[in-house]
Amino acid sequence: MAVPWTQLIRWAPEIITISRELLQKTRKPPPSTDLVRADDRADLHARIVALEENERRQAELVERMAEQQAELARAVLALHARERVLIGAIGVLAVLLAALGLWVAVR
Repeated sequence: MAVPWTQLIRWAPEIITISRELLQKTRKPPPSTDLVRADDRADLHARIVALEENERRQAELVERMAEQQAELARAVLALHARERVLIGAIGVLAVLLAALGLWVAVR
């Protein structure tokens, strides 16, 4: 699967802005009302369920990020291989042109 570089570049400023906002939100201490002990078991159960759901979403996000990073690594390796082929082809072309130049100069 090809990496949509044009879309990534187009959305990069917005992604950076949103990620900075999220980072600032996570660095702020939680409001003191969130630290109050749960009065009943239903409230405590709801908080546990919310935490488990949050953990599941974070795990999915990490998995997607790992897949994207692996895809980027594969793309970089493919580009590196293409670069080596291109450099080799340019080298062969340079040698051929030098030989042709010598042949023309000798004639």
